[in-house]
Amino acid sequence: MTHSIENICYEYTDDALFSQEESFDGFPVMIITYLQHKYAEELSKFLKNNGYYLTSRKNTGKHFCLLKFELIDLSHYDQLDQKDSLEDFKGE
Repeated sequence: MTHSIENICYEYTDDALFSQEESFDGFPVMIITYLQHKYAEELSKFLKNNGYYLTSRKNTGKHFCLLKFELIDLSHYDQLDQKDSLEDFKGE
């Protein structure tokens, strides 16, 4: 599914960044795109339907904007015990 999200983002823009940190489902935790204003609403709706919310928008000129999306459902991080996750890092 993560490749589908990335592919859809690339349909709207060539300039997209995806965080290396992923959810357990394989979704990038953060997406940043640079695209034309006319595509911003449509991409935002798609990402909202897939669990993302718009955290910031910066207009960069007359026709372009920079959008930052973050994954809403990070409940899997809450399920991890901090003690266990620290032990995992020590073992590596």
